[in-house]
Amino acid sequence: MRRIRLFRLIAVATVATVFGFATPALADSTVAINTDHVPTTAEGFDKHECTGPLADLDEDQDGWHFVAPGQASFSSVTLDFHTPGGDVHVVITSTDSTTPSTGSGWEGFLDNAGDAEKHAYLITDAGWTLFAGSAEVSGETQDFFNLSHTCPGTPTDESPSPSPSTSESHDPGSPSPSISESTPPLPKTGTAIMSIALSGLGAVAVGAGILLVLRRRRDALLSGSDE
Repeated sequence: MRRIRLFRLIAVATVATVFGFATPALADSTVAINTDHVPTTAEGFDKHECTGPLADLDEDQDGWHFVAPGQASFSSVTLDFHTPGGDVHVVITSTDSTTPSTGSGWEGFLDNAGDAEKHAYLITDAGWTLFAGSAEVSGETQDFFNLSHTCPGTPTDESPSPSPSTSESHDPGSPSPSISESTPPLPKTGTAIMSIALSGLGAVAVGAGILLVLRRRRDALLSGSDE
């Protein structure tokens, strides 16, 4: 009986030891995103595919599809983006596409493939730049996970066209004429009138002198004929 009890104790201890060493192996591990895949925009990534959950996105949205490494399963996916409004930190934990993890400008969920959450789908505002990422995974794994493909949209233009300056109210090609160009110079008549007046006076004086000479000659002739 003692030997049977001893063997039972040894068996229990052995099983406990095995499970004690096996338990840490089942714990999640952290892996980084493939460094060959960042930084990138959805438009700049080399593989585009707008299918499955990324089909029929709005024009101003980008779609992202990530794949767990090896035979591992995603527990969560963390991603960091540069955006026009500042950096955005994304954490995806939902496994239900109808109630995805959400944040300002994004939503995402983990998708099952067989017995593992092999896929992570994310939809963001168009034009964001993915620059870092990590994931909590369980099961057989490798050192990184991959960005499988993207579905790029078209970023909205957030820079309105500048309004024309109010100071440019007239046509620069048609400048207002200056006074010197629009007003012809007045005729200089003073000198001409003076010349005409002097000439007239001179003519009058000459005529008067001639008359005076003619009268004197006539008087001389008359006085000579009387003698």
